[in-house]
Amino acid sequence: MKVINNCGLSCPEPVIQTKKALAELEGGSLTCLVDNPISRENVLKFARSQGCTTTVSEEGGIFSIVITKTEGQPERAEPPEKRFPWTNAGAPTAYLIAADELGRGDGTLGQTLMKTYLYALSESQNTPGPLLFVNAGAKLTCQGSLHLPSLERLAAKGFTIKTCGLCLDFYGLKDSLAIGEITNMYAIIEALEQAAKVVTLS
Repeated sequence: MKVINNCGLSCPEPVIQTKKALAELEGGSLTCLVDNPISRENVLKFARSQGCTTTVSEEGGIFSIVITKTEGQPERAEPPEKRFPWTNAGAPTAYLIAADELGRGDGTLGQTLMKTYLYALSESQNTPGPLLFVNAGAKLTCQGSLHLPSLERLAAKGFTIKTCGLCLDFYGLKDSLAIGEITNMYAIIEALEQAAKVVTLS
């Protein structure tokens, strides 16, 4: 039985690794190891959403989740109209990223959350759309950014990455852009108006 060791990994990495392993499994079972209740519940929820059966045991603070998949069982994926009933099916979502950290509170946590969000988005099956970086969000697309690996994966999937030129100028980063292209507010407005839905990260 294949064992996926997700101990020490933070959300959403255990679910992502489990999803990859499950996609490669034609039938039978695999064991997912996690070391905290939140990861346990997230993995269980994902596995059950795919129609798999699960059993859980715990020893020494390590949870062993056995996930069983029927041979030939396809992955379940809700169509866009069910996941997002307020949008047109298959229409792109625009992401307006207006900060270099996610949420208000501790700055270190905010930076971690932003990194986690972009990583999770890069591993998702979302329809590619525009990623628009403004204000301090412009820092994320520049040289030295820890977010570049996730942004490169998103670009490879067809997401367009555009950063506000005025914002790059303000932070003295216009010559440091490492991915995507420079844009302007008029083009940003157009992209937002054409999107079926806008997700704002600030």
